[in-house]
Amino acid sequence: MAAISEASKSPQVHVIPLTPQEQQIKQVLLDLVTKEDEAVVTGNKEVLQSVFPAHASAFQHALQREKYLKAWITARGLQITGVTVGLRTPAIRFITPHRVQIFGVVSEAYSLRLPGSKDSHRSLYDQFGLGIRHDYELVKDHGHWLIANDIFTDPLNQDSRLSHHAVPASGRIQRLAPPPASPEAAKAITYANTYCGAAPGCGNDRRYNPHYVSYNGEGGDCTNFVSQALKAAGFRMTPWWEYSVRRQEGSPAWVNAQRLKDFLDASGRATLYASGSYAQLTKPTPQYPHGAIDAIRPGDLISYIERGRAVHSALVGYDHFGYPVVDSHTADRFQVPWDLGWDRHTIYNLWHVHYPPAPHAPSQRP
Repeated sequence: MAAISEASKSPQVHVIPLTPQEQQIKQVLLDLVTKEDEAVVTGNKEVLQSVFPAHASAFQHALQREKYLKAWITARGLQITGVTVGLRTPAIRFITPHRVQIFGVVSEAYSLRLPGSKDSHRSLYDQFGLGIRHDYELVKDHGHWLIANDIFTDPLNQDSRLSHHAVPASGRIQRLAPPPASPEAAKAITYANTYCGAAPGCGNDRRYNPHYVSYNGEGGDCTNFVSQALKAAGFRMTPWWEYSVRRQEGSPAWVNAQRLKDFLDASGRATLYASGSYAQLTKPTPQYPHGAIDAIRPGDLISYIERGRAVHSALVGYDHFGYPVVDSHTADRFQVPWDLGWDRHTIYNLWHVHYPPAPHAPSQRP
């Protein structure tokens, strides 16, 4: 399928009212995606298969999502109790009466349960949100619409080295969430929660900050987003790390995960305090009795490493379970568990960010 690339470059798409025909096909797609997501959560392969034509690659991808999610929640000792789906359709193109291409922004809110004891009233509950941009192709087969093709970056199975066959690591994390290290770290978290995009839970009507260009469709917007949050928290731009409003572009260190990693290290704005796989970062050591991940703080950063290079950046917070979670772009995440979607062999760089102190208010003399 030819992706509707112009529509997928940015979430700031001007949406005009849908025609009755477009509204009808949007509802068809919403019903299909809801059916798919619920089947992924429940593990109902028969229902999942009913969403796609026979032998469709999109069905095989959905099976991998189901397999990964089941393995991840089992390894973490969690239960997913449900998923709620929303849909925006900035671009709909009718090719024939039986074939439609749609650029859709899907919002998924997943409900989690952490059993606390045999008494279900003591269980903990939480949610995380995903916002995913899809290029869909729908076909009508024997009177029923099906998803024939689906091109997207999958946050539930993102490790790009493995062609959608990532396997989660085993092990659990249980701790009490620490507070942000400073008011400036809290500002970064507030910014991230506000502008994290299409994921349920994000503010700003689930849209990006319109004062920055989006790099979706051009390699991803994750590091651009992290840089925005750091600037909002008080970091000053430099000749190497900057965003030009006039040119509507960021420098390499502003928008590229590896270049930001290098800049943080060279500038001293952050300290790389641990690096390793999930198993290595959760293993007790003399320095970190509960594992290095236990030392990460709200407002810190994680770089995700593949083949020796950073491919993704995310800002850290904590959920109600005391589990480190991240906000990010591409795909959009709101308080998603930090390792969800990545492989057991993924390397994570954990950064303590040294936020600048707030400027002193000018003294007032009588």
